[in-house]
Amino acid sequence: MRKRRAGWIAMLIALASASSATLSHADKTFMEGGYITAGFPTGDWGKIAGFGLGLENTDVLHDSEKALAFRSSLGLHYNFSRTESVPQANLAPNSQLELETKNWSLFFGIGPEFSKPSGDVHPFIFGTAGFDTYWTKSELSGTAGGTPYSAKHGDSRIGFAWSAGLGLRRHLGEGIQGELSAEFRSGSGHQFILPDEVTGSGTTVNASRDSHTTNQIIVRFGTLFGS
Repeated sequence: MRKRRAGWIAMLIALASASSATLSHADKTFMEGGYITAGFPTGDWGKIAGFGLGLENTDVLHDSEKALAFRSSLGLHYNFSRTESVPQANLAPNSQLELETKNWSLFFGIGPEFSKPSGDVHPFIFGTAGFDTYWTKSELSGTAGGTPYSAKHGDSRIGFAWSAGLGLRRHLGEGIQGELSAEFRSGSGHQFILPDEVTGSGTTVNASRDSHTTNQIIVRFGTLFGS
């Protein structure tokens, strides 16, 4: 499994390098930008993860006369701590449990971008494929059958991730563009606990990390430099 993951990560990096070399050879132009990102978890991830903030770097290689460009992004994202209660119906009498979750993630993706090639305002759409690395801390705590209970259920792993989004870029000056964009980002293989999957009997608590998709809506605002 580790060899397979390392293989496709190396392939993505090689693809990024090859794309850069090809576009540079074809005398294309290059833009690089820095962004502040906001994350809004959805799906199963939205049941336990808090609002997110992050920083991201994006490179765009393009031809000013063509709609097609290549885009690569590397970002660090933090989902703030969030606490959710385990349904009382899942637990034994005289029991009360809460699940606290917080998470760091490192994302890389590369893919095509299509934009309006001329004018001061450039609407665009894009898609990327790459990986997301998760460092998740989850703690289940409270009482089970009247007895204090606490257990940690963290997860650290790397998994395949993809995104699709749209946005607008506007010229702010010579070689400077502002960007506002949004994307749906989805990662696979992330293992975490959901409150409604926790059960208890007496002082025994049953909780296991299952594999889920990690979906978020990412809103991005930043500035790109280049021609």
